[in-house]
Amino acid sequence: MATKSFSDYSVRRVVEKKEINNKLKNNKDMLSNTLQAKPYYNIREKGNDYHVNFYLRVKGRFESFATSFGTFPTLLQGQLTCFNNAIAAEDDFFKVTTASELTGTIKEWDVKRDNNTSSLRAMAEAYAMNPSDAAKQQAGKKVIDMMRHFKLNINDNYELQGSRTLQFCQAVDADSTAQQAIAAVGATVFYTALKEANEQCRAIIDQRNADRAAASQEKMINLRRATDNEYAHLLMITNAYALTDEQQRYNTLLQQIIEDVNYYEKVVFAGTGSAVDGGSGSGGSDTPGSGDSGTDTPGSGDNPSTPSDPSTPSDPGTGGGSGSGELGQN
Repeated sequence: MATKSFSDYSVRRVVEKKEINNKLKNNKDMLSNTLQAKPYYNIREKGNDYHVNFYLRVKGRFESFATSFGTFPTLLQGQLTCFNNAIAAEDDFFKVTTASELTGTIKEWDVKRDNNTSSLRAMAEAYAMNPSDAAKQQAGKKVIDMMRHFKLNINDNYELQGSRTLQFCQAVDADSTAQQAIAAVGATVFYTALKEANEQCRAIIDQRNADRAAASQEKMINLRRATDNEYAHLLMITNAYALTDEQQRYNTLLQQIIEDVNYYEKVVFAGTGSAVDGGSGSGGSDTPGSGDSGTDTPGSGDNPSTPSDPSTPSDPGTGGGSGSGELGQN
């Protein structure tokens, strides 16, 4: 995230506020024609998905406004960059906590594991039911017995299927007669592929779990708070320029932000006034008894139990917020 030096931000902020106050003393009517936006404190009490999506909407508003406005003043552009960096970091981390690119890879290897398990069983059963070659018939029966002993089932969840397949492969590798039986029924290629698929599936699941473990709740809370603070400072600076812009060019942007807040309050949250989950909160689960087990279901179960400090909102540079959770007009 971009840093703000004392000379480049703090001093300029104080000077700018003094200039605004002096100008207002000479023209008190300016407020009647100028929109003023307050930080949206209520969003701090909502789930991670709502929190991220609202701020991404704000980011989009500024980007669209910049297209027609042209070049933002240096101070505003610098703070906008800080805000964009903050919401990008929060969004990236949110994706880690709710979904993983590894899930698709796990499913691919699971399909290969299922197919090779079925092929190995089919080859063994074909020879076990063919009395024309007694040796191969016995080999087929041995392979089937081992698969039944370790209860290989392609409909098991990832963990159960993975552990049982591992035990089966360990037993085969330790038993030369089992290896010979598999070779006798012409299924060595399927066994080798089964073993590889199971190893890959288990290893990638371990990696996904490690990634999720690193996605600590505390980190998400800190990222949310950083976005809240950068947004509050962004509004403070935008309001400052709106008050000193006689052309009132910032009114369009501020009106859009106000309408977005009204939309979230009146439509998205429907006036519940409480923390709202964006999903079932189940997180990712490897569902037993399913042929495509392990499909993740992202939800808001990963939301932090402690909202981003709504009781002590960050100082937006205007003497503290009202905590009303709304944007409005002065």
